[in-house]
Amino acid sequence: MVQPLDMTAIDQALQGFTIPPQPDVLLHIQQLVQQPEPNIQRLATLINMDIGLAGFTLKVVNSAYFGLRSKITSIEHACKFLGLNRVVKLIRSVLLRFTLEQGQQKDPFSQKLWSNALLVANSAATLARQLQWSQEQCDDCYTLGLFRNAGIALITAQAPNYVDLIKVGVLAGQSYSEAEEHRFQTCHEILGYLIAQSWGLPTELCNVIAYHHSPALILESDNELEQRLFAVLKLAEHMSGESRQLFDINLDPEWEQYAPQILDVLGLELFQLPELAEVLHQHELTTIYSS
Repeated sequence: MVQPLDMTAIDQALQGFTIPPQPDVLLHIQQLVQQPEPNIQRLATLINMDIGLAGFTLKVVNSAYFGLRSKITSIEHACKFLGLNRVVKLIRSVLLRFTLEQGQQKDPFSQKLWSNALLVANSAATLARQLQWSQEQCDDCYTLGLFRNAGIALITAQAPNYVDLIKVGVLAGQSYSEAEEHRFQTCHEILGYLIAQSWGLPTELCNVIAYHHSPALILESDNELEQRLFAVLKLAEHMSGESRQLFDINLDPEWEQYAPQILDVLGLELFQLPELAEVLHQHELTTIYSS
């Protein structure tokens, strides 16, 4: 496990920011699922009370990633087909987007941020499946892809010039976190960690979010799951062209420096990436290998 975050750094990073609490509907859903015999109909009714939540959840369930042969037409059907735990993980991710996107739906960067989050989430989960990871670990990769940049949404809500400032910093050789700390006295890694922790994500996922721009630290973790989750996340970010999508730059310094170690964790070689890109294309996911 990586070294716990310094509480002083956390207190400093939180100045001027508020971590959004779990929505009441998510708390109620989790309470239902934790019962000895969860009632699927009650759970579906609770989700269906929010038309937007139910609609977006069904849209995600019917996306290419899940690869279902027949269309899921109701939340109850999704619960029975996918299982309660998978649906709850999915609902948590959908609610995160709804919560952090409030008031920013028309902001172009916010739209880019969530579009990229969905692409990386789908890519990471698809790569994990290709590597024959367990279904639970594939779902964790999906959750990680959606949550990892949640802290950016908090910063951009207060800093409309976020993209320009970060672009200048990265082009000058700073890491994303260094560029943020220099200009905003916080970084999205710590804010994302606090959101993930507050929303009940497993410890390993919280730790990867906390250090996902600190490769040197997390690659030294003695927790194999943390290393694997981090590695597949970085591969998904690289293959999706995240830097270009979000900041319109063609630099990927973390990948350029740590690619051999990342691929080693996954048991992959560089020459295999075009083949993996083809797998992603088959799932309708764009990559840097796309024409």
